[in-house]
Amino acid sequence: MDRVTAYAPGSTSNVGPGFDCLGIAIAGLGDYVTAERGEVLGVRVFSVSDARIPKDPARNTAALAAAAVLRRAGAEALGIELTVDKGLPLAGGLGGSAASAVAGALAASALVGRPLAPEVLLECALEAEAAVAGRHPDNVAPSLLGGAVLVLSVAPLRYARLVVHPRIRLVFAIPDYGVETARARSVLAEAVARPDAVAQAAALGGLVLGLERGDGALLRASLVDRIAEPRRIPLYPGYPQAREAALAAGAFGAVVSGGGPTLLALVPEGREAGVGEAVHAAYAGQGIGVRLHVAEVDRQGARLT
Repeated sequence: MDRVTAYAPGSTSNVGPGFDCLGIAIAGLGDYVTAERGEVLGVRVFSVSDARIPKDPARNTAALAAAAVLRRAGAEALGIELTVDKGLPLAGGLGGSAASAVAGALAASALVGRPLAPEVLLECALEAEAAVAGRHPDNVAPSLLGGAVLVLSVAPLRYARLVVHPRIRLVFAIPDYGVETARARSVLAEAVARPDAVAQAAALGGLVLGLERGDGALLRASLVDRIAEPRRIPLYPGYPQAREAALAAGAFGAVVSGGGPTLLALVPEGREAGVGEAVHAAYAGQGIGVRLHVAEVDRQGARLT
């Protein structure tokens, strides 16, 4: 093939207590990367729909992942030009850099004509993500594989697929401001007190069970982050009020998506509109505009279009 386009869904990570180890792919939000054979060896970025994202292939995750694929496939003599169409917000906490990396890896693999195994594609996308945001598989893995993924270890990379009950819906409120991942990480504590570590571990276990069972009471008790969110709250104007509004409107729980500032509410099927309206009103009351997105889990993951 001389031209292919790949799509990778966005993802929400952490989901409360799953800091740096839990991610869920999101239906309806994602990035497209088109790869075409070029005359110049290596990977070049022809265009990016968001001008704030660098076209420099050494700083663009789609290009970095595509270059990693060429090395793994022994096809470094091939020239590739990429067009990146961003459907995910910059610095929004929805796995934008990871989705571009995954789509870039998949598109390059298809263009080479020797498709790589998912495990190899995952490593290529992780290599790209590590260059710009750190080696965190909790966004890359669900974006590539679909569904929900629990990262068991980073080196070596080990993960487990999780089940999300089909009646659980995801309501996202994306504020009209961004928070860089580096900024969100800079405020974290170097150490965690033992009671917080124990409570976080218990909450993560409850969250995994609650997601599988669709158990609202268990989810309400478990969607609490004792490690990252308390220190990051000052970075998210309007979030405390919106979280309370989501709970009052019937959400199982509301947390920060990834490094933020997007709010994620886990909602029972049929309550999406009410929760979305309440969250929107809460942000508006603080003078903050938001964009709402209601989604199911993307169970397919990255694919060619």
